[in-house]
Amino acid sequence: MAAYGMNLFTANVPSYDGKGKLISSWTPQHGKVFDRPTVILVHGGHGVSPANIDMAVWLRKELKANILILDSYWSRGRSENWLAWTEYGANMRVLDLIAAARFTRSQGADPKKTFVIGGSQGGWTVLRAFSNHNLSGEVKSLLVGGASLYPNCYVKESIFGRSPSGTTDKQFAPPLGNYVAPVIAFTGTNDSATPLSQCNVEKVFKGVEKWINFEGATHSWDSPSGGIGRPGVDGSCSNALNKYNQFPVCRNNKYTEIMRSDILAFIERHLPTAQ
Repeated sequence: MAAYGMNLFTANVPSYDGKGKLISSWTPQHGKVFDRPTVILVHGGHGVSPANIDMAVWLRKELKANILILDSYWSRGRSENWLAWTEYGANMRVLDLIAAARFTRSQGADPKKTFVIGGSQGGWTVLRAFSNHNLSGEVKSLLVGGASLYPNCYVKESIFGRSPSGTTDKQFAPPLGNYVAPVIAFTGTNDSATPLSQCNVEKVFKGVEKWINFEGATHSWDSPSGGIGRPGVDGSCSNALNKYNQFPVCRNNKYTEIMRSDILAFIERHLPTAQ
């Protein structure tokens, strides 16, 4: 992490219920923590990935932001949640996000300048966090808004039907939509990991501030195929390690640039106006 200007991961974030600590990499802008934007990065179902670190490096460069990369899985002795709709899914991840935002506030970060970005199950976490629920008041007090990248979007909306991984428990496929804060979302038409066919598009995406569905994009089109902090190798493809779904991941430089430009504009648009 030091090679990328980031601090090491350590157990430093008090959990939501205060019974333990979550692991994170917290890299503040020393002497300017309150003044600068803060971004919390939440990972996907494969745990913290090079894409999370690449995003962190880019945000540090472009925004001079305080960055927290949260690791919800190693905090619990796990490396993955490939089945997605489990007790390690969106509801648990939202509690971890709240804990992380409490922590950044305790470190001097301004909640009015604090955002969250997540991809895949992290993107699902962003959608769930800002959906209207009984913790929305605290979420809004800690976070301005968020960006959801190629998110899981299945919601169990009746007693019938099974999630893509087979679970039938509604708490593991909770409601999405009716957002209480600004959200932007990015999806791809060739995403076979979190396809829109699993999703109630009208509820999940029509209520966000901005939604782009990239034509031909696979899952994780921003994967750092050229190395962390380096230009991506456009069109480079690989397959996920997920034993249930070895979906393709193909880098797309154009879509990555568009997405990142929109994320920058989103954050800058929602920062407090200078008095």
